[in-house]
Amino acid sequence: MAQFARSNADRRLANMKFSLNIRLVFLILSMVSVILGGTMLIGLAVSLVYREPGMTRIFLTLLIVFVAAGLAGMRLSRHNLKAQAIKIREGILAVTLCWVFAAALGALPYLLAGSHHSFIDAFFESTACITTTGSTLIENLADLPKSLLFWRQFTNWIGGLGIIIFAITIIPMLGFGAANLASAETTGQTVERIRSRMSDMARGISILFVVLTGAEIMLLLAGGTGLYDAFVLSFGSLGNGGFANYHADLLSEDSMYIEAVIAIFCIVASMSFVSYQLLLKRRVGDFFKETEIRMFLGMAAVFAVLIFFILAVSKTYDSAAEAARHGVFQTLSFITTAGYKSADFDAWPRVTHWLLLIVMVVGGCSGSTSGGVKVVRAAVALSLIRRNIYKRLHPNAVVAVKLGDKAVPADRVSSIATFMILYVLVTLFSCVVLSLENLDAETTLGTVVAMLSNTGLVIGPGLGYGDAFTVFSQFSRVYMSLLMIAGRLELFTIVLLFSPAFWRPYR
Repeated sequence: MAQFARSNADRRLANMKFSLNIRLVFLILSMVSVILGGTMLIGLAVSLVYREPGMTRIFLTLLIVFVAAGLAGMRLSRHNLKAQAIKIREGILAVTLCWVFAAALGALPYLLAGSHHSFIDAFFESTACITTTGSTLIENLADLPKSLLFWRQFTNWIGGLGIIIFAITIIPMLGFGAANLASAETTGQTVERIRSRMSDMARGISILFVVLTGAEIMLLLAGGTGLYDAFVLSFGSLGNGGFANYHADLLSEDSMYIEAVIAIFCIVASMSFVSYQLLLKRRVGDFFKETEIRMFLGMAAVFAVLIFFILAVSKTYDSAAEAARHGVFQTLSFITTAGYKSADFDAWPRVTHWLLLIVMVVGGCSGSTSGGVKVVRAAVALSLIRRNIYKRLHPNAVVAVKLGDKAVPADRVSSIATFMILYVLVTLFSCVVLSLENLDAETTLGTVVAMLSNTGLVIGPGLGYGDAFTVFSQFSRVYMSLLMIAGRLELFTIVLLFSPAFWRPYR
């Protein structure tokens, strides 16, 4: 009997190893270490330009350690590793650990430079960078070494590019993505055909991302910014992280031109990069026929006009021009989840706070650098509600849930409905957790939504001017870091790790 029990245990262990290839996951994490090590080259180069010997030593040391450890890990994990496609459970575990591991490694430059006094604080800062959330614990950015600030912005840019590639390649393979739903180029195609185009699509998007960055740098230089500021602001706006080189405002100087350039590129980065292939093929009409893009641009225009009207009527600013400038820019900042600040919106009428909260929850398009639940999911959810209301009046009617003029498959509708419910439940649970800080309800809800939507700006009087996260305890900072990652991983990915079924063998 004992021998039979041991054989069953050995069989279960063998099945567990077969169903979850830890060596393959470790290989992927080792590659992340090499990539993070490569980003240190940027910091190293800038530290040499600005003659910051302390930062030069830090970046050089981390470059050597990360690359050496990553290459060693890749060599060990590849030993006797058979070539095979990554399975769903391995993909879920790998992408979650990649984000956590990258944030942990990215925390070390802050910690060694002394900008943060604990690993938790540095981890929070690093997580805000790679998830393009844009939250910060740094009270005075001007005190940071130039090279560290530049590297901080660059990781935000890298995070934005990684998020796009992640959203259009890995998430759909795991079955959670909505990117294919809104794209005319992929609708109706088989999964195999879509997967065969992924590498070409990722390469094309990477090139487009670099070209857009170069274009924004040139436009900012034309507006009078220095080369350093142009790079920093371009990294922050195309990554939709909202990071700037000064704490209180976009620039030390007041420039409507700079704000306009940044707002335009935030919008550009918030539209589906999959759909941009239509523009590259000179199919401009088809691009603007994309349902999600039209809805996103329409929602941005409606809310911008509405908030401008409220600010003008309430006499929040001395002139209508100033109300339009700040109202439009701040609305675009929230709807793209970039999180830039051009005004003290805490002093605005309360109704604008809730309008900004709504657009922050919805966010931008799928397959973009923006956060939020995404316009396509919100549109399908509204269509589902409208369909169910109609069926209450006409029980025997057969009515499809539509996105534009196309019916959405039932499994997609179910997945989106589940996501929306999960988003609400996670938000409510997180509000309970962060309520331990004894902040007011509006600030607590605003903080949770800011983390989950990867916006970074908090609406509510409890923080003051949007981002004074130093009021939170160490526990809350860890929890908020996990919320940022959960928001970036579309919730399902990280929530599944807490499911007992995920860890069972024979699956």
